Amino acid sequence: MKIFSAQQPYAFLLRIISCALLCTLCLPNDALGQKSSLLEKKVTIEFDNIKIAQALSQLEKQVQCTFVYSPQLLNADRKISKKYSNEKLDRLLSDLFSGKKIKLKQNGSQVFIGLLNEKKQHIYGKISSAEGPLAGVSVSLGTVQTTTDHRGQYNLSALVDQEYVLRISNVGYKTINRSLFLKESAPLVINLELQPDQQVLEQVDVAVKTASQQVKETGFNVNAVELSKFNNTTRDVNQILNTTTGVRIREYGGLGSDFNFSLNGLSGKAIRFFIDGIPMENFGIGMNFNNIPVNLADRLEVYKGVVPIELGSDALGGGINMVTNKGAKSYLDASYSIGSFNTHRLSLNAQSVNDTTGLLLKLTGFYNYSDNDYWMHSNPKYDAAILVPDGPDSFVEKSVKRFHDQYKSAMIQGEAGYVNKKWADAFVLGMLYNNHYKEFQTGQSQNIVYGKVNRHGDYFMPTLRYKKDNLLVNGLNVSAFASYAVDKYTVVDTSRTTYWWDGSVRSSQNNHGEFGASINRSYTNYQNSFLLTRLNLNYHLNDNNQLAFNQNYNDARQKSDEELSQKVFSPSGQSKSVSGLSWQNRAFGNALHTTVFAKLFHFRVELGEVTGGKNPRTAQKRSYDNFGYGLASRYRIDNHIGLKFSYEHAYRLPELVEVLGDGVNIISNPDIKPESSHNLNLSTDYIHQEGAHFYSVDLGGFFRNAKDFIYTIPAGNNTSQFLNEGKVIVFGGEAEVQYKYGRTLEMTLNASYQKSKQNQKYVYGTETPRANYGNMIPNQPWLYGNLYISVGKSDWLGKGTRLQFDWSSQYYHSFYLTWEAWGSAQSLNVIPTQFLHHAGMTYSLKEGRYNISVECRNLGNELAYDNFRLQKPGRSFNLKLRYFIH
Repeated sequence: MKIFSAQQPYAFLLRIISCALLCTLCLPNDALGQKSSLLEKKVTIEFDNIKIAQALSQLEKQVQCTFVYSPQLLNADRKISKKYSNEKLDRLLSDLFSGKKIKLKQNGSQVFIGLLNEKKQHIYGKISSAEGPLAGVSVSLGTVQTTTDHRGQYNLSALVDQEYVLRISNVGYKTINRSLFLKESAPLVINLELQPDQQVLEQVDVAVKTASQQVKETGFNVNAVELSKFNNTTRDVNQILNTTTGVRIREYGGLGSDFNFSLNGLSGKAIRFFIDGIPMENFGIGMNFNNIPVNLADRLEVYKGVVPIELGSDALGGGINMVTNKGAKSYLDASYSIGSFNTHRLSLNAQSVNDTTGLLLKLTGFYNYSDNDYWMHSNPKYDAAILVPDGPDSFVEKSVKRFHDQYKSAMIQGEAGYVNKKWADAFVLGMLYNNHYKEFQTGQSQNIVYGKVNRHGDYFMPTLRYKKDNLLVNGLNVSAFASYAVDKYTVVDTSRTTYWWDGSVRSSQNNHGEFGASINRSYTNYQNSFLLTRLNLNYHLNDNNQLAFNQNYNDARQKSDEELSQKVFSPSGQSKSVSGLSWQNRAFGNALHTTVFAKLFHFRVELGEVTGGKNPRTAQKRSYDNFGYGLASRYRIDNHIGLKFSYEHAYRLPELVEVLGDGVNIISNPDIKPESSHNLNLSTDYIHQEGAHFYSVDLGGFFRNAKDFIYTIPAGNNTSQFLNEGKVIVFGGEAEVQYKYGRTLEMTLNASYQKSKQNQKYVYGTETPRANYGNMIPNQPWLYGNLYISVGKSDWLGKGTRLQFDWSSQYYHSFYLTWEAWGSAQSLNVIPTQFLHHAGMTYSLKEGRYNISVECRNLGNELAYDNFRLQKPGRSFNLKLRYFIH
């Protein structure tokens, strides 16, 4: 036998197979898979108005089987009249019980007929990489498919009592397949981390759908800017925003200066600012986007005209949301930069997460300092001459350095809490402190020079945030936030001396302060308090529909005292409530995304009495109730092209600073009214990926019809004031083209055109024509564009290194300071046309752990103006060191 097995193995194997086949042929029929002889057996039969139970009896005789079922459960008394020809038995049975989802199971000659269990199990989780959450990841469970959102989260469900394969895939990462058997139980939470696929790693940055791309694919007209590519630059958040389509930020000077933000023709407070969805109007006078380092945030979301309800604010023309959340992982990001005008900037962003306990500790902070002592150059062509004394009663034009424009600010925020617990996805307590000191060199133009005026203050804000998906019931996601803040600051104008631009004394022993001969010296203390509560509810009705509700309540109080004069200020304040409800729908195989929403606004303002001084007023109380609504929709024509349409009837309620002023450069206007607008957006986007090549084109147009439009104009040499304009229409278009080649090359070119026109033909209550009817709104930019080019090479100077060069250019066309109808073309003051260039280079080691950057802004040292007779810094150089681990 041993010899036989060794010499004839194939003959032996053939004998075993033959015996197995013979045994199989001899087995009884019911041991052979009766499915082919019963459920797949073809049947020809006709039923003539008989009960289903009788039809099943006829089938039993013809097919020679027995049906086992519950007559009551399957409604077997229902009658049927139908003819079947050469139809498989399983399909025939499914048709007999049409309207009910049945399941069939065969055991010998018995066929069991039961109702399919339509109960579903809910599955959710987060997909991430070592870099953080991944958006646009494909998640499938059988035939059910979805993609992760901008937070890397997915949410789906499937029928129980079945086995599935959970498949997670994304370009540039290894695919994960996991077998699951679903049963009736609590929701499954499956969080996975994808590992890079080294074969396509060079294309990952292009091929993976980023959180920004995910946001852009909603129906809202939104720019989403990933900030990771700017983390090694010395830019602040405002400087990044100023390069996006539709955005124009006009700063009054250097680091820490005030600024005016314009978005698609609407500006100022019509644009709301948020940090992780929290309104920044509660963050105090010392916290602005122009002093927040860029590497404290993940991305920027620029909503134009139409703002989703989850931001919960009365944004008339749009909103800017800075997203700082870097996910539930540990990291450390620290940087220091030094630059021209004795500028120093430090930032720290650190987080520790214990994967076992879920304990989260986070520390964020920054420090900014600058003398802002840049050169001021005389420019009489634009009525911006710099005159300094040259002997008795003699003056000469001269370039001088700013001598009283120091700025410093510091912020530190600590947070502690838990993440990824059964009772909370996030429960975090925090405390934020901000301190600032700002010297004022000029008022609203450079004709007036200050030498002692300053503002300084402190800000405290404790916070609580909570988030839980699937709270109490599957599909109900909840997030809540609460804070109470106190902002204390002092405006100092106590000097009896006024100055010339060279720092020499103009006059001394005055009976007034530097703000003007009509304004007494003052030392005014302000204390603002802010209470904010915010609740977001999101309920997934099914895979294609969800409802969302937002409630945002904001209460602001101001009190002040003046230590030198007899002016008495009574406390003033305002409260506003914004409630929003939305329905989100996906249709036509996820090709059409639509959001319909409504907002209810309530506003109440209390103006305290002012006695004594030059501008007394009586106490006043006002309240407003308004109702807004809108929709945002995107239709995906194919995998490359999408069309967007959005509309909102929006309201914006005045703020305390617009009503009461800021005590420095803005004077009060108690009669200012809320503004409203009908906002329309229409756009198309094109995205194409071919290997390492990535192309995108965005084209859009917009229309705004605003009533009681709030804008600001100079009200003297050193002040400005917010006013209402009866009717204003704004229209325009914008375009952006982008090309990327892996991580080697990136080019972006955009342009924005907009016209804001006065549309109130007659003076209110009269038939008197207005001279400025049809004129462009003064002091508003209308044509501008940006170019960005980045070239980089990895591993060129050693493994784990990267060298990158960045270039950006900005073009601004000239625009009028005042109404066109109020003078000739030669006499009208204008902000001149400008074309500025910036460049930088970064060298990184150890896969981005160590980074050193050099940067030059305003390479050509051009005279730069954002506002009339307010010169911005000239050429500047900066060096930045950054350390990043995760």
